[in-house]
Amino acid sequence: MSRMAQVLVLARYEDDDCFGLWMFRDGALVEVDIPGTQRFHPPAPPTQEYAPSPGSLWRTDAGHTWLPEQTAEHLRDPRPAW
Repeated sequence: MSRMAQVLVLARYEDDDCFGLWMFRDGALVEVDIPGTQRFHPPAPPTQEYAPSPGSLWRTDAGHTWLPEQTAEHLRDPRPAW
């Protein structure tokens, strides 16, 4: 019997024009980059009593005149949000 090598998950809210694509890699659920989108991460919360945030996914090809500023990686919460 063969094992499934990968599982893809498409997450989209009914009113969103942006969605995420996820895949299990090495036992962890990871986001797959989609052209025309970028995930923006907030700074880490002050203490770990706050839940980690996954940030927000924005379309970069939709003609937005403003996109949020990306938080430097060393200032992001290292805990997984999912």
